[in-house]
Amino acid sequence: MKLATKAGFSLVEVLMATAILAFAIVGILGTYVTCLVLITTSQNVNAATNAAQGIIEEIRSAPFPQLVADYNGITFTVNDIPSSMGVVYVDDTTNAEFLDITVSVCWRQGNRIIGEDTNLNGALDAGEDMIIANGIIDSTVQLKTQVANK
Repeated sequence: MKLATKAGFSLVEVLMATAILAFAIVGILGTYVTCLVLITTSQNVNAATNAAQGIIEEIRSAPFPQLVADYNGITFTVNDIPSSMGVVYVDDTTNAEFLDITVSVCWRQGNRIIGEDTNLNGALDAGEDMIIANGIIDSTVQLKTQVANK
């Protein structure tokens, strides 16, 4: 008499396959979430860079003698980033014929602040100049240029 063999998977094999599949899905979902955060960061950097570049173009078209009075320390927000603050620094101490212009943009992204302006008020408060102690608010989006007296 021959005994019939039963084909199929045991409970242990099914549980092991389910555990392996669960680890793979968690890894894929983690990568997906990270990609979504990177997309948001990229969009915010792009919007902040465009806004800072627009301010620099506005400064370049303004009369040279009024630049320090009109633009040094002004703040602005970026329309495409809800919690954002930009600040302009005009330095006229190095050369009377050239002005050093720095435009820096900080923003809140989730639970993080991108840049040194932790309270997003456009002013350098105590404890905010931590990355580079240079007396200005630094950020990932920080454009620098010089304007010459024409």
